[in-house]
Amino acid sequence: MATNLIHDRGRGPELVGTRITVYNLLPDFLDPTVTEADICRRYELTPEQVAACRAYVFNNPDTVLAKHLELEARMAAGNPPQLIEQAKRTHATLLRFKEWLVQRQDAAAQEHHSEVTSESGRNGSQGFPTFEEWRAEQESRPQRGS
Repeated sequence: MATNLIHDRGRGPELVGTRITVYNLLPDFLDPTVTEADICRRYELTPEQVAACRAYVFNNPDTVLAKHLELEARMAAGNPPQLIEQAKRTHATLLRFKEWLVQRQDAAAQEHHSEVTSESGRNGSQGFPTFEEWRAEQESRPQRGS
């Protein structure tokens, strides 16, 4: 076994130079219809890398299968309610930011149009706003009722 191809940087045993763990490949190893060539092609690995992962699984079956079952159970449980709620709040913030961008771009376009027609010669371009600019503007405004 080429043990120099597998190391553990805290995410479990993974192929050196990749973020592919043996747990990523385990479902393919357990599927009798998946060939080594399929795995090489799907993950862009060499046959030596796939062989090293397979050997690791065969040499550490109890550890690998226990961790695999733990990962499967965690995925089946889904995200906790507080994480789902935070994702909803983040999505709502993103939508407000997008609305703000459209309003700002519309205002800039109207300003530019009026400058062109009045030939004032001023540069109406204010640059592309950042998310931080938007958040600062939002935080400086009084809070509306939630």
